[in-house]
Amino acid sequence: MPSYQVNDDTSTYGRSGSYNNYGYGGQGSQDNTVQMKDRYDRPPAYNNGRDSNPGTSRKRENGHSRTKSVVQAPLSTDSEEYERGHWGSKAEFILSCIGYSVGIGNVWRFPYLAYQNGGGAFLVPYFILLLLVGKPMYYMETALGQFARLSPLQIWRCAPIATGVGVGMIILSLIVAIYYNVIMAYSIIYVGASFRGISEELPWSYCGEWWGADDNCVTRSNLTEDQKLTIVLPRCNAYRTENCSALQSSAEQFWEKYILGIGPGLIELGDLNGFKYDLPMALALSWVVVFLCLMKGVKSSGKVVYFTATFPYAVLIALLVRGVTLPGAYEGLYYLFVPEWEKLLDPIVWRKAAEQMFFSLGVSWGGLIMFGSYNKFHNKIHIDAAIVSSLDFITSIISSCVVFSVLGYLAQQTGIDIKDVAKGGQGLAFVAYPEALASLPLPWLWSILFFLMLFFLGLDSEFALLETSLTALYDGFPVLRKHKVKMTALGCTACFLLGLPCVSSNGQYVLDLMDTYGAGFAVLWIALWEVVALMWIYGYKNFSKDIALMIGSEPMWFTKLCWVVLCPVILLVIFVMALYYWEEPTYSGSIPYPQWAHWIGWGLVGISAVQVPLWAFIMSMVYCCKRKPTKVASPTKLWGPGDAQVRKAIFEEQNGIAPRKQGYGGYDNHAISAY
Repeated sequence: MPSYQVNDDTSTYGRSGSYNNYGYGGQGSQDNTVQMKDRYDRPPAYNNGRDSNPGTSRKRENGHSRTKSVVQAPLSTDSEEYERGHWGSKAEFILSCIGYSVGIGNVWRFPYLAYQNGGGAFLVPYFILLLLVGKPMYYMETALGQFARLSPLQIWRCAPIATGVGVGMIILSLIVAIYYNVIMAYSIIYVGASFRGISEELPWSYCGEWWGADDNCVTRSNLTEDQKLTIVLPRCNAYRTENCSALQSSAEQFWEKYILGIGPGLIELGDLNGFKYDLPMALALSWVVVFLCLMKGVKSSGKVVYFTATFPYAVLIALLVRGVTLPGAYEGLYYLFVPEWEKLLDPIVWRKAAEQMFFSLGVSWGGLIMFGSYNKFHNKIHIDAAIVSSLDFITSIISSCVVFSVLGYLAQQTGIDIKDVAKGGQGLAFVAYPEALASLPLPWLWSILFFLMLFFLGLDSEFALLETSLTALYDGFPVLRKHKVKMTALGCTACFLLGLPCVSSNGQYVLDLMDTYGAGFAVLWIALWEVVALMWIYGYKNFSKDIALMIGSEPMWFTKLCWVVLCPVILLVIFVMALYYWEEPTYSGSIPYPQWAHWIGWGLVGISAVQVPLWAFIMSMVYCCKRKPTKVASPTKLWGPGDAQVRKAIFEEQNGIAPRKQGYGGYDNHAISAY
């Protein structure tokens, strides 16, 4: 890595592994000491050729023009312009990370993938990938944010050529934020419908004309033997007319007709087939809740997570206790955990495990970097990262037990094999599971608790997805921090308007395309270049020293091995596999999308994935124009520890203003040019 050491006649701490004196002379040190005491709450700034202080002289350092006074501090100590905010306590950070990582996908996506891909055999590759890729990258992202106290966009001051990685993260988060709230809107409508169960049956437990049931509607509790054989067949539609069934369970028709008002499909570009009034209203209510929780940034969301991150666990545990005591629960747990070992040789199982790991942990979406940036500098982030990433896996297992114990009960009650009862995707959360809840004692209560749990699980994740983009704006334009309420309102309104197509009659098809394309390939691509840029361009040695500066010790050798070798190799293999085994998606496995819809889907992939090479080219051209092409892969002058007191301590130690007992004299990261 490039060294930024400057020859100076003054004494230095550049020997025996200590932090080197990079260009500061003893002359005028008293003036600079006073200046440093005024303000240290932003990354060290440079003069960029304007010598505002005639008492300081200019030095040349590897082509950079800089002053002897290394840090140009703001004049005001109470300027709100540079106040980022921070977590009120360590618990707020941990709960926010838990809420972000533990989302709706833990309830419907993980259990279904585990069942579809060999039960316990799916858990094996998932655990291996979690250990070799998930946990190391989780640690890497949270530590990176904590060190620099910057958003995912500004964090790439450490390697400007990788700026596109940060841009891609922001776009990914915005795409998911738009449609994620739609799933939360479904939960709101189900909560309202569950209250009808106080005075009558739950509405999806019978074929009600008031919600639109037709002649093909049947209830599973009253199925004939012939109906049991035909209802498990694929659904008949315009594209499938043979070996199919027109029958639908009451829960499935309630989902499609009452909740979605689903249309015939995407036929013509721009044809959304109209709107139902209730779903857009539920979406608006969901965004209002997000706005109220986020309008003061982490200061407000940090308080909300005390409830939103813990309530789902209380409900999950209650549902788990109830589920495993039901007759037939053993059958469901058997299908979940008993492995089909031959599935381990199937590369698709490994690809699905990797996709679910990224989707669940939230790695490479930018949220973890953003959360870490609001931490205290010396927080023991390695412990927090290990706890949260492990808890996410445990929660997925608990959710799977909750889901499949109830599905086993449903299979026994109806006489249908469990592999035909379980449905994939959102159908698991909004069709099969509500259908099982309807047969429990006090069904309305369990239904209300279940759908409230889904809403709060989604709410915590939505906090991170939207706040990631807002934090990038605040760090890029600090003056906007004085207008957080207005900016949050503007962001929520924009996302609500962009999400309206997802709540139209054809909105379920739009949402499925966004989920399949927008959050699939791109996140693997972004993750690959993120770890390459940080470990191979910025340098794993420099990053390890940054971590040692925060927590007092470098990461273990195994963690470094994962960062440098295993993570990029595994990610590259999985990405190539995903491309090789790619098949054009269909809705519910039977309704194909028109070709123009697939092109739009690939456009969603491209809009985030293309940012990596695009910004690498742009930044290379910028540095070529500056006649410093090699500096595009070196840290900028603004890179360094984001904590004001740490910067002050390093500054004072390296210049003899304070004794080395403060402990920063051994920090010799040559990649940092700002000191």
